[in-house]
Amino acid sequence: MYKNSIFNDDLTVFVTVKYNKLIHKKYTQMLSDEKKIELCEAILKSKTFQKSPKSSALLRYLVKTSINGDIVKEDIIDLEFFGDRPTTDKNSTRVRVNVYNLRKKLNDYYKTEGQLLHWLIKIDKGQYNVRFEKRKAKERLTSFITIKNSIPYLFTALICSFFILKNLPNKPPRIWEGFFLEEKQNTLFIGDAYGIKGKTITGKEGWTRDYSIKNIDDYYKLLEKKPELKDITKPSDYNYITGMGAESSHDLMRLFAEFNSDFTIRYSSSSSFMDIKKGNLIYVGPFKNENKFISIFNEENPYFKLNGKDIVFSNHKNIPNKTISYSDFKNDRDIAVVSRIPSGQNNESFIFFSNHDMGVKATINYFTNKDSVKAFDKKYLKGKQYFTSIFYAYGKNRTNLKLETLMVVPF
Repeated sequence: MYKNSIFNDDLTVFVTVKYNKLIHKKYTQMLSDEKKIELCEAILKSKTFQKSPKSSALLRYLVKTSINGDIVKEDIIDLEFFGDRPTTDKNSTRVRVNVYNLRKKLNDYYKTEGQLLHWLIKIDKGQYNVRFEKRKAKERLTSFITIKNSIPYLFTALICSFFILKNLPNKPPRIWEGFFLEEKQNTLFIGDAYGIKGKTITGKEGWTRDYSIKNIDDYYKLLEKKPELKDITKPSDYNYITGMGAESSHDLMRLFAEFNSDFTIRYSSSSSFMDIKKGNLIYVGPFKNENKFISIFNEENPYFKLNGKDIVFSNHKNIPNKTISYSDFKNDRDIAVVSRIPSGQNNESFIFFSNHDMGVKATINYFTNKDSVKAFDKKYLKGKQYFTSIFYAYGKNRTNLKLETLMVVPF
């Protein structure tokens, strides 16, 4: 007796031909006869089938027999579809060849034009009857994504990814994060030289710098000691800064602008302790005569103190005590100290000291460069929030600057 096999994802049914109608009904009842015919005709209108009249006619014939529940055998197809019986008792080769060609065309169609069809017409290998199978969503997607048709989608995805990444919030370097909080006020204090007006050494009116006079209070104290200066001098209405102040401001403004933040600028000589404690502070300038910022440095540093002309390091459990003189400099070398420390009311301080312009310029340039500061953080800080570091800054004629790290102590 002729037998017919029907396969399902989770069940295999092996029955004889007399149960063909029952099995057909069980496995295709989700799709009506009208929908089956519509599906068949839609396939036959495709480019894949338009130039294959024999395969088209054979598919229409097999779909009709499936809907009718008719027996489908090789000799029946030979008689009903091809119109005569085979010339020998052997199986007809033309039936097998044409069904093979039809099966291949269906597979080609589902890989191209029919990639997104929900329903498939299948002819299992070794069989002649058709069955209607609902394609899984995952299979439809896999079929749809081919090298040929995925190129425009991949290109679109790359463009979208580029714009998404470009518009992601720019994350600031970790050691600067506290300065980019919206609720925080940032102030850059530039170390300047306070001067007085009067006769200069040339006998003409001009501006004079006295390192013992750091601000207007010091000037009035001088007048108390030397009242004769009252008639020939007066406080200056301007301050003197070197190129260090301008270059540091430029580098810091570039960094802050990148993260939509800003800061105000004040001269250190005209700033009080109350001014310093209003928010986050950045100081750039010399060691000498900057008692306000040296006091902050000494108060908040657990291991470092600035004492006279010395940087004193002590009390660390793993590193020996040492003293470094910050007057140890030459024409092509300057010593610089950079310290990120806490200050009152949950504020932050970033202090850049050096003897001359060279040290501050080099360290500001280094610590406002995102790549170098990221590398510094990774190499030295190990997740710590605060630190003090000491550098030698080198540069011929105080240009072409480079840094040599002497110490970095995080805490």
